[in-house]
Amino acid sequence: MGLREAINERPWIGWAVAGVALAVAGFLLFTRMYGSGPADSAQRRAQTVTIQCTETGEEWEMNRGEFERLLMTMPGQVDPTKGIPSPHADGRLTGVLVDKSDWESTVDRINLAKEVYGGKRRGSGG
Repeated sequence: MGLREAINERPWIGWAVAGVALAVAGFLLFTRMYGSGPADSAQRRAQTVTIQCTETGEEWEMNRGEFERLLMTMPGQVDPTKGIPSPHADGRLTGVLVDKSDWESTVDRINLAKEVYGGKRRGSGG
């Protein structure tokens, strides 16, 4: 029995496949229009994030791109229990994103990138 015969005998299969395809298309369209985009998109890096000093509790805002650049340029892997230098703690590494899940996913992504690229810089020839 071929695919055409199976669908002719059981039309609900065709409708189910069409429904799933429409749902996937709708989801993709929604995430493209309203989602924050890929983690490294210009749109996402232009966002403003709130950072909190884990010692003092003080908060400040920063551009996400600048925040991630600080993490990327820190030597070695980023320790998720630390952060970026905090102006409220004499520059100690206590500045983390207020959104804990965003902090964890950002650290994981940055550490993976550091591992994959191993400190190689553009134009360095290797």
